[in-house]
Amino acid sequence: MSLAETKTTTTTSITINNNKKSNKMRVINSRLSAPLLTVTVLTAMAVSLASGLQTVNESKVDNTVCLYQEHNNTYRKELGAVWFSAKDPCLVYSCAAGVAKDPQAHIVVTQVDCNEFYCEVGSELRSVEGSCCGECVRTHCQHNHSLYAVGESWHNDADCTLLECGRLANGQIIINTYKRNCPALTEDCPPSRLEERNCCPYCRPLKATRVDKVLEPEPEEPSGDDIWTAEFYRQHPCNRDCQMGAEPMTCRYKFVVEWYQTFSKACYDCPRNLTDCSRPHCVMGDGLERSITVVNRMMPGPSIEVCQGDQIVVDVKNHLLGESTSIHWHGLHQKKTPYMDGVPHITQCPITPHATFRYSFPADLSGTHFWHSHTGMQRGDGVFGSLIIRKPKAAEPHGALYDFDLSEHVMVVQDWIHEPGASVFAFHHHSRGDNKPHNLLINGRGRYYNRIWEEAKQVHRRAEESRTTQPLEPLPKSQVDFVQTLPRQARLAKNNQTTKLFPVHSRQKRGNLNQIPLELVPHQVYNVRKGFRYRFRIINAEYLNCPIVVSIDHHNLTAINSDGFDIEAMEVGSIVTYAGERFDFVLNANMDVGNYWIRLKGLMDCSEVFTSAFQVAILRYEGAPDEEPSAALSYAHKADGIELNVMNRGPGYPDTKTAAEMRALPIYDHVSGIDEDTLQPEVDFKFFVYYDFYTKNNPDFHDKDLYAMDMEMTQVNRLYTPQLNHITLDFPSLALLPSRSKLKDSDFCNETSLADQGIDCRTEFCKCHHVLQVHLGAVVELIIVDEGFQYYANHPFHLHGNAFRVMGLERLGENVTIEMVKQLDQFNLLKRNFDHPPVKDTVTIPDGGYTIIRFEASNPGYWLFHCHIEFHAEIGMALVFKVGNDDQMLPVPENFPTCGDYNPDAKSDGPTTDITGPGQATTASPSDAGGGSSGLKPILVLIPLFFLLLQSFR
Repeated sequence: MSLAETKTTTTTSITINNNKKSNKMRVINSRLSAPLLTVTVLTAMAVSLASGLQTVNESKVDNTVCLYQEHNNTYRKELGAVWFSAKDPCLVYSCAAGVAKDPQAHIVVTQVDCNEFYCEVGSELRSVEGSCCGECVRTHCQHNHSLYAVGESWHNDADCTLLECGRLANGQIIINTYKRNCPALTEDCPPSRLEERNCCPYCRPLKATRVDKVLEPEPEEPSGDDIWTAEFYRQHPCNRDCQMGAEPMTCRYKFVVEWYQTFSKACYDCPRNLTDCSRPHCVMGDGLERSITVVNRMMPGPSIEVCQGDQIVVDVKNHLLGESTSIHWHGLHQKKTPYMDGVPHITQCPITPHATFRYSFPADLSGTHFWHSHTGMQRGDGVFGSLIIRKPKAAEPHGALYDFDLSEHVMVVQDWIHEPGASVFAFHHHSRGDNKPHNLLINGRGRYYNRIWEEAKQVHRRAEESRTTQPLEPLPKSQVDFVQTLPRQARLAKNNQTTKLFPVHSRQKRGNLNQIPLELVPHQVYNVRKGFRYRFRIINAEYLNCPIVVSIDHHNLTAINSDGFDIEAMEVGSIVTYAGERFDFVLNANMDVGNYWIRLKGLMDCSEVFTSAFQVAILRYEGAPDEEPSAALSYAHKADGIELNVMNRGPGYPDTKTAAEMRALPIYDHVSGIDEDTLQPEVDFKFFVYYDFYTKNNPDFHDKDLYAMDMEMTQVNRLYTPQLNHITLDFPSLALLPSRSKLKDSDFCNETSLADQGIDCRTEFCKCHHVLQVHLGAVVELIIVDEGFQYYANHPFHLHGNAFRVMGLERLGENVTIEMVKQLDQFNLLKRNFDHPPVKDTVTIPDGGYTIIRFEASNPGYWLFHCHIEFHAEIGMALVFKVGNDDQMLPVPENFPTCGDYNPDAKSDGPTTDITGPGQATTASPSDAGGGSSGLKPILVLIPLFFLLLQSFR
């Protein structure tokens, strides 16, 4: 048989593959121009040469070899071999095995599709001879998910070196490393003045002998007068344009926490005189007077805006009269400064009245964060503020999507009740008071429209009655009287199948309500110029259960970042934010010049079932009149377009997206704590964390002998207890991290340790030091389940010390049991996404569903994991992760404050926990539950028995 004959008889074995699904090669945007080659495919036979001609010997059949002819040459390829065409690099050949009917090996020809190729951030496409679609050539250095151009340098905090982006002669991009040369200390510096600056020891000069600013470029500590004005923080030297290679700064702030008042004497004639509303110390709220707790007489408190790599130093002075405090830096994981996390009794002792605590930590994670009190109800009373860490715009993955990133476009949203949080807490937990927010605020201000409209109706009614002798028929009572008798607990009861509209809350008028015209309280205004694109930053500082939907009339929002981590840009119509979450979006000012409503709509406890809480601000184009938009206002308004981060709904809907449906950028695949190790099929630790509101006699609120849950009492007086795995976290009297040398494993408890001791926390009330211990470097998966039997609810959870990947989120039904979820997981029926799942530090759990998160435990220490609704976290809806062993944790700073119990009759190195409430004889105490107690009571009993036995023996 001749070669020509072979060509004729075997070309049918060629397979042309143009299916994109089978094409696993990444290709760029270009089109194929070379014609398909004429390929000669020979059957898998032996070849011999005779008289200079190739011949085929049919007697020797080999089904594991492909032969093909090109340029008058015959080539031999084994099964599985892949090669490119010599003439057209866009054609890929592979040798495939035959099938039963046709066992001969054959060649599959794949045409490369350049539409599927893309270059990573920091690289660009360049044409290369012999390449089908070109090649990606790196043009920038990448370090800690930041990009640097060739020639730029930056400081590396990890090893105190100076790094520079360079290029070798062959074009390869490299990072040059230079050791930092620290100047020698020229004086005998006392420890109290010794600090680290730019990784070098530095002796802070005394105020009386402070060196000249020319020699000391760092900002001076703020004076007592400066810190009390918002203008000081707008003009703070650290609030600057971040530049590539610029030296980092030490940014100093002073916070004074104190009790204060809305519409204090500082407001003068506000809001009748709008100029007075801008006076320093004038905190407006929504016009109703109430006492508040604030920092530096601002709400929100001072804004911290710095560049990535700066050192933040904040001196917090507690000026509260008899109340402790602490500040948590929400979004920063304190990788090298765990004692600065700001959680009382976990990473530090609370800051006592009249004391000052210095927080000092690096601004190592760019993004939108915020600071807030982590003590009691202080966050809800006003102790919070923005914390923005920027990096050079050229290093922002989405920097090309916007023109401006301005301080004035930060939106801090909050829920608002017209009484102090402690009063609302006590009324709700010990009596029949509700916990429903009355209103929402934007940057500490807003109008109480529901009250304004209600009073306008009353005025109209009185006017009508005065003009007629005939009494008017009363307004239809509808279902108001019935609704007043409904339960006032934290959530809407599931057995209430009908939707009832609560009347507008109209509590007793307070203070100067009659003198403050609520309808004149000014809106928050955001200014833009037509034709430009602006980065907005949303911070949800709420403390109750009131998710907020944010939208802007006639504008789409391009979401680009959540909780400080970039996502693939998504164009949506509205964004739902939960307590503790942050979202960044880009607004394109491309509409007609005018005024547009920015709308906030409260859900869950702020819904139309309860208070119908909503709020508005104004988006004002340059050149628009100074007036309110003409569009109608109503709680019922619903924004067009996709709703991102939807509440209590799973994935797969065309008009909504869950948090789990966002996609992280590839730059996080190599970031410690959230890298590719978290995306492997198997994990080192898997924990099921489930919760609901349980009918238990929590001794903090129900004395089992005097007013137990099952006694004769009205429904509104019953308090259902939220617990994680049927355990209430008992915060210790000492601080776990700095006092860890006094602890032992038996001081802690969890579901397993309690069950091993025969304690059934499903029927008993269990309260102890709930701790989950994991190894340093372990990959941890949490499957968080809202069983959802008692209420239609929603809970956002926040993890301290680490970000996490959101692997999956689904709502299974009205309710679900943990046993059902475990069974679904056993059969691999819980959905997990391993393709760039989003990175967050706060996430919602759907009612009757689950959320799956993963993280690598790369940060040794004690880290709180808790519901970010304050009424739940403060009564124990939380647990603690202990990451690593004690000797793997950073040493305790010198002279670090301590706290704990004082009892001269008790000799114990560890914490003791008494969880027996008033009138409660027995309960799951830590000594019985494998946690919390050191077991001193049995020891104290055994000591006298020992001496009696010894005396008898003698």
